[in-house]
Amino acid sequence: MAGEERVIIAGAGPVGLVAAMRLADRGIPVLVIEANPDLAIDLRASTYHPPTLDMLDEYGITQLLIDDGLIAPTWQFRDRETGERAVFDLSLIKDETAHPYRVQCEQHKMTRLIYKKIKDWDNVEVWFNSKVTNVGQDADQAWAVVDREGEEVTVKGRYLIGADGASSVVRITLDIGFDGVTYPEWFVQATTSFEFRDYLPDLSLINYVTDSDEWFVLLRVIGKWRALFPSREGETQEEAIADESLQKRLNGIHKKDEPYELIHKTIYRIHQRVATTYNMGRIFLAGDAAHLNNPLGGMGMNGGIHDAVNLVDKMTAVWRGEGDESLFDRYTRQRQPIAVENVQAQAERNRKLLNERDPKVRMANFRETQRTAEDPKLAREFLIRSSMIEGLRRSETIA
Repeated sequence: MAGEERVIIAGAGPVGLVAAMRLADRGIPVLVIEANPDLAIDLRASTYHPPTLDMLDEYGITQLLIDDGLIAPTWQFRDRETGERAVFDLSLIKDETAHPYRVQCEQHKMTRLIYKKIKDWDNVEVWFNSKVTNVGQDADQAWAVVDREGEEVTVKGRYLIGADGASSVVRITLDIGFDGVTYPEWFVQATTSFEFRDYLPDLSLINYVTDSDEWFVLLRVIGKWRALFPSREGETQEEAIADESLQKRLNGIHKKDEPYELIHKTIYRIHQRVATTYNMGRIFLAGDAAHLNNPLGGMGMNGGIHDAVNLVDKMTAVWRGEGDESLFDRYTRQRQPIAVENVQAQAERNRKLLNERDPKVRMANFRETQRTAEDPKLAREFLIRSSMIEGLRRSETIA
C-alpha cells in the first residue's frame, strides 16, 4: 500500500467495513485496524431497513444477506392479552425503494461477507489483534498509535475514521462530548431454537409485543428466535440473565412443559447519546462511536451504515478534487440531527409505547396504532419514517 495516501479506519464492525468497501471500490486505499483477533460475533443487530439494502445492493451484499437470512415483508405490534395485531406491510413503500421489506440476518454474517469480498483487494489492508490507543493530526495528515500484538506502532494517513464503537478511543482521545442519557433498565436477550410460529398464530418475523405487565420483542433469524426483554425493577444483572429467569420469561411468551433450549443469552445497558461533532479536522466518527440509541426499531446499525455512506461520498469528492474539505462539516450537519430527531426519537417513541402500563392508555395507544396500520395513507407515511427513508431525505436537504 502506498505510503500515507490512505484512509485509516478504527474498527472492523459493520460501519468500518462498509466504509472500507466503499472507499476501496472508489480507488481510495484503506487500512482497517481491529482490536479483536477476528471479526466479532455480535448478536445484537439483525434487521436491515430498505434504504440500507438499497445502499448495499451496489456491491452485491444485499442478495447475499437475503441468501443468508430471511425477507420480512411485514412487521407488527401485538397485544399479548387480546392477541390483536397491528400489521405494517412494507409493500406500501415499493415506489420508494428497490427493497420494500426488511431483511433479518445477523450483523456478524454481513461483516464476514464484506471481509471476504475485500480482503484480497490490492488497496485494502486489515490488521487484527491491533488496538488503537491514541490518535492525532496536523494540517496534512492524521495518525493512530496502535498496540499491534504488544508492539507500539504509529500509522499515518490522509484521514482517519473512528468506527470503534460506544467506548470509542478516537472520540475519547479527541475529547468530543457524548451527550445524552443512560436508561435505568437493562435489556436482556435470549435466543432459542423453539418455533413460536407453531403456537402463536400470525406472527411476523419482527414482533413488538406488549401487555399490562411487561413488553418483549420477538425477532426471527434463520433457525432461531431472539427474544428481547427489559430487566425487571429491583433485579440484579445476574438475576436477570440467570437461566431460571429466562425460562420463566420465555414461558410467558408460550408455556411449555420442557425447558427452552437457550442457544445464547446476553444483557446490556441502553443509552441515548450523540457526539457533539462527527468531524474534527481530518478525523471523523461514525456509527456507535458517534451515536447510541436503544435497539427498538433496529436503527442503530442501519444509521451507522448510513453515516459511512454519507462520509465516504464526501471523502471521495475531496480526494478527487471535486470538492473542498468544508464538505466534512456538512457531514456532521447532515448526520447529527438525523440521529437526534429521527433515529433516537423513533426509538424512544417505541420504548414509551411498549413501556406503557396503564391499561386504558396502553389500549388507546394500541388502537391508534391499529388505525394507522389499517389506513394505507397513514401506514405509508409511518413506514417512510420508521424505515429511515424520511431521515435520509431530510439530510440531503441540509447544506
